[in-house]
Parts: sequence; C-alpha cells; structure tokens
Amino acid sequence: MPCYATRNHAFAPAVTWTLDGAELRCDDGGGPPRRYALKDVCEMRLEFCPTRPERNRYRCRLRFARGGTVEFYNRTYRGVYDFADTSPAYVAFVSALLAALREHAPACRYITGTGAANYALGVIGFVVACGAVLLVLLFALTSGLWWLVLVKAAIIVFYLPTAWRWLRRNRERDFDPRNPPSDLLPRI
Repeated sequence: MPCYATRNHAFAPAVTWTLDGAELRCDDGGGPPRRYALKDVCEMRLEFCPTRPERNRYRCRLRFARGGTVEFYNRTYRGVYDFADTSPAYVAFVSALLAALREHAPACRYITGTGAANYALGVIGFVVACGAVLLVLLFALTSGLWWLVLVKAAIIVFYLPTAWRWLRRNRERDFDPRNPPSDLLPRI
C-alpha cells in the first residue's frame, strides 16, 4: 500500500497518508485513522506554493463532494525554519493517488494552480510589491543611501525567480491525470 508520512506545519501533527484500495487513510497516532472514500473526491489540485524558508514547496489538495479538504506538501516540518525535503516520496504518492482516483473517482476534476481569485490577488500583490520596491530604490538613490540600494537589489535578485515561477506555474488550468504537469511536481 502506498504511504506518505509528513507534517504540514507546527500546529499540525505528523501524519501518515495511506492508499488502501478505495480509501485514503490519515493516521496521526491520536486514535483510529480517519478514512476518506476516494469516490467522494471531486477535485484534486496541484500547486506550487513557495514560502520564504521553503522556496521549492508543492502542495496536493483534495476536495470532497460532501465538503472538506485535505492537503499535504513535499516538505515535512521539523522545527522553526527547519523542513525536510520529502519530494521523492511525495511524487511517488501523488502518482499512486492519481492512479487510484482515475479508478475510483471518475468524475474527479484535476486542476493546477491556486484558483482565479487567489492568482489575481497574487499578480496584484506582485505588481504592488515591485512598485513599492522601485519607490524605495528611487528614494534611496535620491537621498544618497547607496548601501540601501545594494541591499534592496540583492533581495530582489534573490526572490524574483521564485516569484516569477509562482506566477508562471499557478495559473488555474485542468490537467490529464495520466500526465500531470511536470512543473507542479518537484524535480527528483
């Protein structure tokens, strides 16, 4: 049975996800495992969702017809700013999950990205942030604070590729579960 062990964040317990026939089990060690029928999954979403400490983070989110969602990442939380990369196990589990959903949830929709509203907010935020940085740089240049210009330029150069990858990858679109988009799964 395909399994994937992870811990999403500091306020979530470590869990083990297991595909067991037509069910997805979530065992957090705090009682009997939660069971989710794969036939109830109406949407599977793959996202690229980097953060400052985790610039190569991906998420798989399942939404159920009766309400509720579950999600897991290609990273596991170990401590403050300390994450373990679990990409090989994540990709293997997502691949097994896609195969199981094709069999047990034929009406499931397979989507990439963050959703239209979140994507639009992300684009607006990116444009506003770039504008704000340009204003700070202009102020720093006109006031003679050259060291501030260098620091801001270094920050921009460091994070711009990640922001650009987020914009490129997270536009919402459907995908074929037999051929998931390679840019929304971590490279292993």
